[in-house]
Amino acid sequence: MYDKKRVIHFNNSLSGGAGKSILTLAQAMTEEGIETSIIIYEDKIDYEIPANVRVTILDKDIHRFNKRSIVKMLKEEYINRGGADMIISNSSPSNKILSMANIDNSWHCVRSAETKNFYGIVGKMKQKFRYAKYKRLYDNKRLITVSVGLKDYITQELGAKPERVETIYNAFDFETIRALSNENDDDIPNEDYIIHIGRYDIAHKRQDILIKAYKKSALPHKLILLGQGRDRDKIADIIKDYALEDRVILAGFKSNPYPWIKRASMLAFSSDFEGFARVLLEALALNRPVVSTNCPTGPSEILTGELSQFLVPVGDTDALADKMKQAMHSYPKIDKSMFHKFTKKEIVRQYKMLLGDL
Repeated sequence: MYDKKRVIHFNNSLSGGAGKSILTLAQAMTEEGIETSIIIYEDKIDYEIPANVRVTILDKDIHRFNKRSIVKMLKEEYINRGGADMIISNSSPSNKILSMANIDNSWHCVRSAETKNFYGIVGKMKQKFRYAKYKRLYDNKRLITVSVGLKDYITQELGAKPERVETIYNAFDFETIRALSNENDDDIPNEDYIIHIGRYDIAHKRQDILIKAYKKSALPHKLILLGQGRDRDKIADIIKDYALEDRVILAGFKSNPYPWIKRASMLAFSSDFEGFARVLLEALALNRPVVSTNCPTGPSEILTGELSQFLVPVGDTDALADKMKQAMHSYPKIDKSMFHKFTKKEIVRQYKMLLGDL
């Protein structure tokens, strides 16, 4: 039905949720007959590269803020590959570089609202400047957002006027997730625990809110925080302030978190903002109860129907504590039919439709 198409995914790295999403989509596209490759400009890869996906690092020694050099190398690599029907950037830094490169067939995948909390008069000025900066980035661009909430945020709250904007969810390989969840990991505690997965970044992931809610809940389970990041020491200090050193575990980054999720009694999520919050869907796919802040954007598009009662207001530690207790004792049946719109085949089908429309 479709001619063979060529797609290049471009990003600064293959780390975090974005890196996992890019690799999953690239592999799924390749399996469905789309010639797919990845270009990054930082030598940072947190995951195993599938055998059928080509990854190029532009320059392992380049400083990541030397945008002009990156733009030059990206254009040269793009030309050497003979171009593509679509080249997709996948983060704010890579979106800026692809914009500067002025390459035909460019699309910008927006994975986060890039929200920050500002306070006071100076804070309001900073927020106004930030909104204007991202409005400029998205104006007159072709965008793919990973949630409807992100699309609304860009077009309504920021007031940006993209040339075109499409919402296509992240692709999930649920069979692989379930298979990986059966792998052994000797580091997993042999006791009941609640799990949180996310970068150690208090301003974004709000581990401070989660730890406070966990303390209020008085649940007997331990709390495990998987991740890495600059705020590890700050989070450790918060744990100490609440005298929870023997209850809250900073377990670090795990390239395969699925055995940890499968073994957990529940996944708790406390972010102030997200793009999609893929770990919520991964936990549900492993039949684990999920409680989350109803942050912009993503969680409300995952926790739907009966599960929506386990969305709590951002920053509300009392509500989060209460819902954690409720989820532990009574959680609705997780229906596998809810996963269809996120399957890799369905997502690649939507990309094929988009490619066929170009």
